[in-house]
Amino acid sequence: MYQIKSNNNFLLNSCYQILKQINFPITLNDNYSQYGSIFLDFNTNSLTIKYNNSEEKILLPFDTNIFTQKIFNLLQHFEITFDQLKYNPMKETISNKSSSLKLRNTHNLILREALKFKNQGINKVDLYKKIWPNDVDIQINKLDTHLTNLKNLLLEYFSYKLKFKSNQGKITFLIN
Repeated sequence: MYQIKSNNNFLLNSCYQILKQINFPITLNDNYSQYGSIFLDFNTNSLTIKYNNSEEKILLPFDTNIFTQKIFNLLQHFEITFDQLKYNPMKETISNKSSSLKLRNTHNLILREALKFKNQGINKVDLYKKIWPNDVDIQINKLDTHLTNLKNLLLEYFSYKLKFKSNQGKITFLIN
């Protein structure tokens, strides 16, 4: 998750809501800033979006499509390394030295949450709700099937064994 910060809390919350609507991996919480921090610097008539040593500037008021595209432009080359794999949360890809794979949305969401809660665990029902927020009936078997499919996919394409354990309704991903 990217942590989002700003010099203007009111506008920060508005931007946060915009990004959450498009399922952007964003948080206001320090505890989940696995990918780094995005800073929104609001001035009188412009917004500067800063990430690492890069920045994008847009005029105020801004079109939400331009705002989200500018953030995507800043983050599209950022990768998270775990074990021998590289994960790009914006492009929804995973790769190693020799190959790359575009993830299905479900697998991307599982991997995102796995990295967010690595080695500490997440309740299976909570994970299910993050992946399928509109489902009325929660079917843990559906989640288990997708977890197994992701595990098999990573093993097939990258010879990577995704390790996780499940105990009393909580799943823990064992990722370095």
